[in-house]
Amino acid sequence: MDKMTSALEHLNRNAIQYKIHEYPTENGPIAAVDVASYMGFSVERLIKTLVTTDHHGGYYVFCLPAANRIDMKKAAQIVGARNLTMLQPEVFEELTGYVHGGCSPFGLKTELPIYVEEEVFGNETIYISGGRIGLTVELAPETLAEYLGAQPG
Repeated sequence: MDKMTSALEHLNRNAIQYKIHEYPTENGPIAAVDVASYMGFSVERLIKTLVTTDHHGGYYVFCLPAANRIDMKKAAQIVGARNLTMLQPEVFEELTGYVHGGCSPFGLKTELPIYVEEEVFGNETIYISGGRIGLTVELAPETLAEYLGAQPG
């Protein structure tokens, strides 16, 4: 692996056990379901990280299986907001420290509330971004709650 990321630094600093999986990025898969297919991972075990805003200064991170779509109404209810939208790219990188498609809930530049779909916790291990496109880490899903304070969502 050629570059340490904020996510990997966070995992190492907290002595979190993980395994690295890399995939090609030049003309390679970007969408989570495509990454799962390319890598041979179950779409239930590959977790995507989405960042939303309520447009009143509230930002929220949602982690869900690759094939699932975020239900914005349900997500807004979970965080107590009137409505949510996906974060615009120009704000995304500044807030998270990551580029779109390579966002990890670990090592975020700004501490944000994190919500995880409950079905994620039913897996023995999950695959989640390691902080850049082309890098995933495999780890126990409980790590999200234990080290990030992630809540079911």
